[in-house]
Amino acid sequence: MSNAVTYDAARRRIISLVTDGDPEAPVEACPGWTVRDVLAHLAGGLADSTAQRFDGIADGSWGERQVVDRRGRDTGELLVEWERNFQVAEGLFDSPVGAVLVAEVVSHEHDIRTALGQPGERDNVAVRAALTRPLQEVDKRLRARHLPALRITLEHGDRVLGEGDPVGGLRTSSFELLRVLGGRRSEEQVRALDWDTDPGPWLPVLSLFGGRDTALVE
Repeated sequence: MSNAVTYDAARRRIISLVTDGDPEAPVEACPGWTVRDVLAHLAGGLADSTAQRFDGIADGSWGERQVVDRRGRDTGELLVEWERNFQVAEGLFDSPVGAVLVAEVVSHEHDIRTALGQPGERDNVAVRAALTRPLQEVDKRLRARHLPALRITLEHGDRVLGEGDPVGGLRTSSFELLRVLGGRRSEEQVRALDWDTDPGPWLPVLSLFGGRDTALVE
C-alpha cells in the first residue's frame, strides 16, 4: 500500500471519529490541545510540508504555530482545508517525507481515539507502516551514539536496530512500539515492557520527541 493511500485511509478514519465526537475534548497525548487543535495541526502540517516550510521543528513550535493560526475555525472548515491540502500534496507521499506524514497521521489518529474513548485499528497495517520512519530514526541514533544494538520482536517479525549483534531485546506489539517511539509513554511504562535485560542504555533514544512524565493508558 502506498504512503498516499495509507495516509488517506487514516485521514478518513479521523474524519469519521471527529464527525461524531466532541471537538473540544482534551487530547492527553498532546498537552494543551483539543481534538480540534489536532485537526488544525494535521491540516496545517500537510500544507507546510508541501510548501517545505519547516521553521519551528527544532524548537517544537512548528505544530503550535499551525494550531494558533487556525484558532477560531470550526471542525468543518479544518476538514475542508485538510482535504484541499491532501489533493495538492499527492507527489509529496512518494518522497522521504511521505513516511513521516504516515507516522504522524496514524499517531494522531490514536491520540484522537483515546481522547474520544474510541479505541480501535491497533492491528491495522497502517500501524506497521507508521513505524517505518521512527525505526529508521532510532537506528540512526543508536549508531551515532555508539550504543549497543537492540533486537525488537513484533507480531510480524524481528528487527535489529543499531550496529553489530544485539545485546538486548524488547518484545512488544507494533501499536505499543509506535506509542513508545512517539513519546506517548512514560519511562516507567517503557521499563515495564517485556525486556530481556535492563533497558537503560536505550531509553534516551526511544522516545523521539521526548517522553512523558505521567502515564498514558492508550
